[in-house]
Amino acid sequence: MRILTCLLFVTAVLASDDQSKTPAQPAATQPKTTVQHKTIVLPKPAAKRPVAVVKKPAAIVEIPKDAVETSPGFYNWTDKDGKVWTYRRTPFGVSRWPAQSMYSKQDVADEQTTAVEQGDSIRFERSSPFGHRTWVRKKTELTESERATWESQQKNSAASRPAEKE
Repeated sequence: MRILTCLLFVTAVLASDDQSKTPAQPAATQPKTTVQHKTIVLPKPAAKRPVAVVKKPAAIVEIPKDAVETSPGFYNWTDKDGKVWTYRRTPFGVSRWPAQSMYSKQDVADEQTTAVEQGDSIRFERSSPFGHRTWVRKKTELTESERATWESQQKNSAASRPAEKE
């Protein structure tokens, strides 16, 4: 309704502008001019035939009945060739990938973490996208991942030292 009202208002304004531009001379004294409009017709482009594309419907992935649930929403299943697959139920359906191709986020985090001994505590440092993170934990209160990081740091530092001569 507003659009219609606006259109009527605009046409009324334009019509009043046209009347105000006309000179005060009588119509008989004004020269008559006729304007001929030519219409240009462009040739239509040749219609292109659509290419027939046969799309195969996506295979619907289902979780096998004999799959083992490893954690909530995650399942492992071994096929007849011995390949292990991981299935996950998502809001968009079930997704599947080879179990060996997945890496543990914890393993990656442990590789990026450094540990330095400070008396009876250990100082851990890790760079993240949000900045440098540092925390200190007593040796008796280490979590499994912190303990694994600390042990791997000790092995690496022992292997990098040259053997002492006696």
